[in-house]
Amino acid sequence: MQLDNITLPTQMYWDNEQDFKPFAYSKQRAVNGALDIQVQPLHYGRPIKLINGWIRRADLDALRALENEPAVKRVLTLVNPQTFTVLFDLEAGGIQATPLDKCSVPDPDDLFDLTLNFITVEPDP
Repeated sequence: MQLDNITLPTQMYWDNEQDFKPFAYSKQRAVNGALDIQVQPLHYGRPIKLINGWIRRADLDALRALENEPAVKRVLTLVNPQTFTVLFDLEAGGIQATPLDKCSVPDPDDLFDLTLNFITVEPDP
């Protein structure tokens, strides 16, 4: 599993894989009582939330550097191997990391429980 050239923990799990509906749907009543239903397929905007990964602080810092460029499209390659063009979904939390062992002296080998939030976008032509 990779994000651009950074290897991600392979044990990460795509938590919301089955939640996405590939269409926009709206329904409303007209003033005459008729039901108006509109459906439109969605090509991008699928959320991808990867959970349950442990990552070293040094590798987390490299991911944070990517997140600090929020408009840059990234290539996410999963283990199956599906590939998506993504942006960090900052509204959903972007990178979330919790230290496994809280200590006052940071070390590059400290481990963090990692959650990554992405949203799919159209690839550059």
